[in-house]
Amino acid sequence: MAHIEPLLVTMTVRNYLPFWWCFKRVNLWDRLVIRNYNHEDAHQIAKEFFLEHGNYTHFIFMTEDTTPTITHVSQIIDDVAKLEEEYGEVVVAGYSNIDFAHDDVNISFRNMANLVVSGREVYKHPKIDDIIAGKHGWPLVRVWFQGNTLACYPRSVVEKLSFKPYRRHRETDTERYFGYKGRHGMMFDFQMCKELYQLGIPIFVDLRVVLMHFKTRLGTFKFATRPRFVKLVRAFDNKVVTIREDPPYAEEEKKAPEPIEDRRRWFEEKFLGIKRR
Repeated sequence: MAHIEPLLVTMTVRNYLPFWWCFKRVNLWDRLVIRNYNHEDAHQIAKEFFLEHGNYTHFIFMTEDTTPTITHVSQIIDDVAKLEEEYGEVVVAGYSNIDFAHDDVNISFRNMANLVVSGREVYKHPKIDDIIAGKHGWPLVRVWFQGNTLACYPRSVVEKLSFKPYRRHRETDTERYFGYKGRHGMMFDFQMCKELYQLGIPIFVDLRVVLMHFKTRLGTFKFATRPRFVKLVRAFDNKVVTIREDPPYAEEEKKAPEPIEDRRRWFEEKFLGIKRR
């Protein structure tokens, strides 16, 4: 059985405290943190760093809106070691809830290679009740789509995948939601699964590896005025190595100070009870 040395990769623009609590404890492997880059830039940075460092055999997504544990990652690595003996190149992942408002999970058995996918209904996600009851198999099931929940990609597969988005937000939405002008890629997980299908590489999900997924709020993505950086967190001792630093995508807008008279009136009304007409 070949030795597996994974790199765990987190692309982050938010600050979900439960994830970072988990992150510090999943410390048996090196972790790459790509902070405040748009998703398209972050995917390319992650791919380039991984391929430039030949000591890593596998690339594992550790997404910032889930709750990974050492047990979860260890199970994925065990699955990969066994399935690679049978299939050669293979991708193995965990899974999660879509959000807290629906009872779907982020996998799909539906072949969507020739479909135009724009909404969640196209995926026909299975229901969590059916999954935990074993109606689709247990514990390993072969799927067409998985949402990159602790998804593990071998080096040879990373080399073949584009790490590009399936589609992009409109420029107006990018400025509204993310705080900078330009198009913002999305649905990277779908595009990767589509390319895997075209390459004939099977995808398996271990239904024992289930993580909590926090509901995404678009307002939490406004990262354009924050400094960007890439840091490597070493296994075991959590030593941090800075890989690169970049300025923000956009400058923070400076609001003009309120006129002195307006501030004086606010103070008088709030603290002195003086109301002017």
